[in-house]
Amino acid sequence: MKVTRMSASRICSSVMTCLLLLSVTAEAFARSRPVDVMVDLQKSVPRYMRQYSVPGAAIALIREGKVIWMQGFGLADVASGRAVDADTVFNVGSISKTVTAWGALHLVDEGKLNLDQPINGYLSRWQVPASSLAVHQVTARRLLSHTAGISQHGYGGSDPVSAMPPIEDSLNGKTGAGAVSLVFPPGSNFAYSGANYSILQLAIEEISGQPFAPYMKTAVFQPLGMERGAFGLPTDPGLVATPYDAASRALPLLRYNEASAAGLTTSLRDLAKFAAATLDGANKVVSPGLRHQALRPVANTQWAAQDPFGPAPMYGLGYNVRPDQFGAHTGVGHGGTNLGWESWFQVIPDTGDGIVILTNSSNGSAVIASVLCDWRREKFPRQACPTIDAKIPLFAEYRAHGIDAVLKLHAKLQSKHAGEYDLGSGQLNGLGYQVMRAGDLPGAIRLFELNARLFPSEWNVHDSLGEAYANAGNREAAVRSYQRSVE
Repeated sequence: MKVTRMSASRICSSVMTCLLLLSVTAEAFARSRPVDVMVDLQKSVPRYMRQYSVPGAAIALIREGKVIWMQGFGLADVASGRAVDADTVFNVGSISKTVTAWGALHLVDEGKLNLDQPINGYLSRWQVPASSLAVHQVTARRLLSHTAGISQHGYGGSDPVSAMPPIEDSLNGKTGAGAVSLVFPPGSNFAYSGANYSILQLAIEEISGQPFAPYMKTAVFQPLGMERGAFGLPTDPGLVATPYDAASRALPLLRYNEASAAGLTTSLRDLAKFAAATLDGANKVVSPGLRHQALRPVANTQWAAQDPFGPAPMYGLGYNVRPDQFGAHTGVGHGGTNLGWESWFQVIPDTGDGIVILTNSSNGSAVIASVLCDWRREKFPRQACPTIDAKIPLFAEYRAHGIDAVLKLHAKLQSKHAGEYDLGSGQLNGLGYQVMRAGDLPGAIRLFELNARLFPSEWNVHDSLGEAYANAGNREAAVRSYQRSVE
């Protein structure tokens, strides 16, 4: 039975017994008080970073709509020993889309863009290609909410010195990402696509009469006081963190022609200002009515797959929206992933709480999931924790101790930590390719074989196993796996 002060007073049989019970109960209450999350994170974040081989992180907390705490952890650059602070610049991947949405909504407030008119009416340098699937129903609202029916494309980035081609080259497929087309009826379904925001990038340029990056600076960054926000690399390379891959190798700084979808670089200080502005109905960029629309889920935007950071979200206008995630309260925000970078922000409009997390590592999602668990449970103790990608600790184990140790650790995670880690087929599949790229084909085959035994009905695990067998010259086994995949 849980003893409380009230129940203790009712079961006292003597004054001494009562005093003893009340003393014990008070001590239990003191132990159970939630530790202030800022103090907790000071201790836990360095531990998470060591555990998952993440060089640097930066975290901000928001309460009652105000940024109350910001701190950098670890190193922005390992070679030089440069530390992370609140002004270190990170690439924030797909959080670019949320910030771009504000640029588009600002044009709506100015009466220059209608959310529900055909987007082709605003475009002259490129048009959504003709199709039997009602091109006229591709609108800004549907582009913002990933319901426009546009083909799905991610973007790999380019080197930091070559000239950037115009965005219509990307839309036409001249930059290697594939030409954009309409693949399902607009409004009928949700399909996350960076190309939606590439089209918006072109629309913003044509409507505003400015290149995308300068427009976003004057329309969004300056009104919000975001001094280091930029769609592109900062002019001072000393401000930027170095990205690192899952094996802790330094990566080059990449730029993104499709800046609206993946190219935002910003500091913790600036992104925290943006996150706080999401909670501020009186911000200077987006009107209260449009801000309210942006934070509400659009019809037909339920994600098909479970998100490791919480229940499968819906999508608003540039935001992931998780209705009733925190009891009766909705959580809104966005994550960002580019090679060497992982980032996340989330706010709770009803309570004014929020968090921003930036990392300079492909392993950063494990730190983000761990920090989110601490943050969410401070205010909502029963909140489920995000799951951690199992391939992150498994690959660290591989690098330290080899494939046999990986298989033992995987079995341990399955038996004792299944609720804490994502152990789906994609984890072993991704790990198998990491091991294969490391030159250990026999080790990769053992991982793919395990995956095929655990998930025998999933075509992709057999396809990957067939690829590994083929690379090893085992034609007969490769054919069997490919046949199973087709079946």
